[in-house]
Amino acid sequence: MTSSIEIQVLFSACVLFAVFAGFYPDSFATTGTMLNMSRVAAILLVVAVGQTFPLIAGGFDISVASTMGLVSIVISQWMVGGGSVFSAVVLGLGTGALVGVVNGVLIAVLDVTPFITTLGTLTFLRGLADELGDGGSIIGLPAGLGFWGRNNWGPVPSAAALSVIGVVFAWFLLERTRFGLYLFAMGGSREASRIAGLRVRRAEVLAYVVSGVYAGLAGVLLTARVSIGQASLGRGFDLLSVATAVIGGVAIGGGVGRLSGVVAGAILLTVLTTGLDIAGVNSFYQQMATGAVLVLAVTAANARRLWRIWVSKGKRGVAA
Repeated sequence: MTSSIEIQVLFSACVLFAVFAGFYPDSFATTGTMLNMSRVAAILLVVAVGQTFPLIAGGFDISVASTMGLVSIVISQWMVGGGSVFSAVVLGLGTGALVGVVNGVLIAVLDVTPFITTLGTLTFLRGLADELGDGGSIIGLPAGLGFWGRNNWGPVPSAAALSVIGVVFAWFLLERTRFGLYLFAMGGSREASRIAGLRVRRAEVLAYVVSGVYAGLAGVLLTARVSIGQASLGRGFDLLSVATAVIGGVAIGGGVGRLSGVVAGAILLTVLTTGLDIAGVNSFYQQMATGAVLVLAVTAANARRLWRIWVSKGKRGVAA
């Protein structure tokens, strides 16, 4: 069933691509636009992959956008102050991990709801980033930062290559470790997982740490791409990351989802937003379109779930 969702999402992306390419062949269907879309999709994909971990566990993380902004300010100040690019990348990932630890402990250990926790973290980090950056932008970043999001690695944009590495690592965590098994079990039934002796709290904390690390990586990629540090740099990625994962078949409530679906969701949203940009549609209508796609995806997922329940009940009735 999950694979059929991915096929449907990719088919929708192909249809949209064909429509935009037909109407704007000289601006949409070009090599430059394709490369630009790969960079945009890469950053969205990194955040969405991180978001997938708390979603599968039955929660979510709406603090990722503020984490990206804080990381942008922190690493920019570090490099302007003389720190190396590589150490700045490590600092960015560490900052994201620290945010994840705070979220995870509040949610898993202190039993604060994911919405309240990550909303509070979002607000706090936004204020902290604005304070550290004096409400402005940090310029004069070293050219070497371009290696992490603006330049190419051979023929491949570095952001796209890093996103692929991130997806592969996340797949390994979800599909080849006990940690991933615990997350799916928690999403199916947290109480049953606890009774079965699974280390639910530790796995939940780690889920938010992974989300924070991936948000930190996305903050590094976006800062490298635009060559400035800014607290508002990641604004909007909180809901976009959730939308990408959900459109790709990750269930709100937990227990269901595959990274291949998240990749498909990132492709669909990138084609949609890029096409609307080229068509000259203003950002307000783009937000409306993204919201409509998200609602349709959730509605379709619920319809499929109800259909499966109805079919299974019918089969049991026939068997009886």
